[in-house]
Amino acid sequence: MFKKKYNPTKNTIHVISLSCNPVPPVRYGGIELVVAHLCEGLTKLGANVSCYSPGQLNIPGVTHVQTIAEPSQHIKEGGAPNTKEHLGLVCKELQHNLKAGDVVLFNHSDHYRYLRKRLGIWNWLKIHAFEVAHWVDVGMHKNIIYPSQHLANQLTKPGVIIPHGEKLLFNDNPETPREEFLFFAGRITKDKGVDIALEACKKLGIPLVLAGPLNDKNFSTPILADSAVEYLGELTYEELFAVYCRCKALVYMTQYTEPFGLSIIEAMAAGAPSITTGKGGTGETIIQNKTGFFCNDAGDIVEAYRKLSSLRSIDCINRAKDYTLEKMAQKYFDLFAHQK
Repeated sequence: MFKKKYNPTKNTIHVISLSCNPVPPVRYGGIELVVAHLCEGLTKLGANVSCYSPGQLNIPGVTHVQTIAEPSQHIKEGGAPNTKEHLGLVCKELQHNLKAGDVVLFNHSDHYRYLRKRLGIWNWLKIHAFEVAHWVDVGMHKNIIYPSQHLANQLTKPGVIIPHGEKLLFNDNPETPREEFLFFAGRITKDKGVDIALEACKKLGIPLVLAGPLNDKNFSTPILADSAVEYLGELTYEELFAVYCRCKALVYMTQYTEPFGLSIIEAMAAGAPSITTGKGGTGETIIQNKTGFFCNDAGDIVEAYRKLSSLRSIDCINRAKDYTLEKMAQKYFDLFAHQK
């Protein structure tokens, strides 16, 4: 009765981000990176986009609704993904800004759970609400957007599969000889399998180069102290790209259902194959024996490393072209445009 079809020329897509990181993130921040690229891509398609986030935002064509002046304490420092102040301001601004037919896109389970009663029944009746599943917890009961089939299978709530995409850099010189080291980019934690990667590198007698936040100091301190490890700190995407172009392969031994795995597509765009468990989304982006290898333990990594010469960088680059900002944004746009 109240809900209208989404009209790209008249309606707005309201994208809700987290309070603990700006959009786009300065360095590490997977969700905020996806949010930034999605906002940019949707705007290029002619959509009216408003992004609700802390700090400053400078994405051409995107309306910024600032929730708090500065990002809250980061998760790696013990902070919450979303503060009550941030959520309260999101609610207040949505109540003021929403029109019939608008789309609201949540990016954390906190968003829907906080707004479920506070936003008001009339607002819920007139909007199209969706939630992107960035991990194994969602607040909504339907209209979930999953970045991988693996995550959809685990959560089982009704939704659609739209893989993440990025504003990828592509390697113009993919045949340049690669150096003898493995690279990992992401959280330096046990659930990312960094200790397994290190065990394999020591067996191979090669360095393990790491880049990413140290969320678990008890785990990361002895890892970084190992003579086989070179730690680069938290890098920008441009800095990461330079390492992706040099490494023999990305090693990504995730031990849980990885919702997607942005590092995999970044590495492929640079022409680097991946060695991964294939758990979660990594099992969908990698093509076995063509853009990488699936491994379970350090011994498997050793065997895979010795077969890397059989893979072609150009195949990795071509595979990464399936995960661009433009392809992701088009799929979201089409989903919203077909809502009734």
